[in-house]
Amino acid sequence: MLAAVRRLNRGELVAETLRCALEDLALQGEGWLAALVTSDWADRYGRPVRYDRLPRGQDALIPWVLRVGEDGLHILRAVYHDDAPPGLRELRSVQVLRQVWVQQYWHDEAGQLCWRAAKSTRDRASRRATGQRNTGKSSADGRPDPASARVPWSTMEIVTPHDPEARYSQKVTAAGQRDWIGYRDHQTETCDELGPNVIVQVVTRPAPQQDVDALDDIHQQLTAQGFQPLEHVVDGGYVTPDSIHQAAMTWDIPLLGPVRADPQAAQRPGFTKEDFRIDWGNRTLTCPNGITSPPWKPTLGDGHPRLSVLFPRKACRECEDRLKCTGNVEGKGRHILLLPEPQQKIQSQIRKDPKTSDWQRRYAIRAGCEATVSETVHAHGLRHCRYRYRGLAKTHVQHVLTAAGTNVVRLSDCFPPGTTPASPPRPPGHFQRLCQRLTA
Repeated sequence: MLAAVRRLNRGELVAETLRCALEDLALQGEGWLAALVTSDWADRYGRPVRYDRLPRGQDALIPWVLRVGEDGLHILRAVYHDDAPPGLRELRSVQVLRQVWVQQYWHDEAGQLCWRAAKSTRDRASRRATGQRNTGKSSADGRPDPASARVPWSTMEIVTPHDPEARYSQKVTAAGQRDWIGYRDHQTETCDELGPNVIVQVVTRPAPQQDVDALDDIHQQLTAQGFQPLEHVVDGGYVTPDSIHQAAMTWDIPLLGPVRADPQAAQRPGFTKEDFRIDWGNRTLTCPNGITSPPWKPTLGDGHPRLSVLFPRKACRECEDRLKCTGNVEGKGRHILLLPEPQQKIQSQIRKDPKTSDWQRRYAIRAGCEATVSETVHAHGLRHCRYRYRGLAKTHVQHVLTAAGTNVVRLSDCFPPGTTPASPPRPPGHFQRLCQRLTA
């Protein structure tokens, strides 16, 4: 879902954010702002900031963005001063200015304003507890090293002042990697064999939020609406052992969809995790060649409970299938991470199910959902909210109205058996009318 904004680089972002704040401050407190404006501000912020107007080269750009940073701090200090007119600090553009400055700038030990470095790693759920990206140690007073003070995760980073809730995201599809700024739309539709399929529920979320993270909200809203499906058919982005277990235990909704295959299955034929025998009572794992591991130890993986199984190095080093199993030449023992018992049993089962004809027949019903996505995107403009709405709430309104319009179109083409109206006769074409006149 593309936001109704243009993409900005970081230099454009800070200058355009300050320009938007100055526009609102000039409207609400023109006399107060006049005392703060300097002679060079008109050149920097008098019109929308664009890439082709920025200084060229890193050496020229860094001093320019630091100058913009000082100007922004000048405004923030003044607007939060006790003498400032009431209400100015509550302006939305001023609040966005404050947040963007925290995300893009920081002060070193000497109190000097500094420009944060760009992102260095990908956003992962397990890293989101970290307030900012750090690749080195912090000093005793908590200030980051200059080489490691970076902008925040994409889930937090404001990328445009014109829609502060829009976020940047990337997604790998069959056509390649796609990136966008905006939101994600999740639609749920009926899949009955009788009658038309209609969209019954819509959820809108920020772009970086993964599909599986929205599943609990979807089930909660479906249950509140009285739509508790006999089976919820979804694509692979919504399916993990944890989500299947959560849906069954919390909402009593069976989840049907493909789970991610073992990424190392092709390199380890016959020695994947599913080929090992689990003894839940003794907390051990037995390999296909009969070697039993010591009792596993609890650990964490991406912030979730996991079970760490490490086979003895001596046993793996002496095994003839060591390279097939461990995949290393250092003689290390095989290491396997298990899920908690309920989720692990789910994972082992659903990795086998997609190979059966019964599962493929049940999952084939989801093909219609892809047609719905295509219809709402290409026929009704769902993906583009340009010149329409900004912000998560208003974008969600567009998604709901688009779904409602899609249902109206579908229902208007459906009639009870035996009540289908006769189609009007096709009007004759120009050549057909000419032939009728010639033969009259």
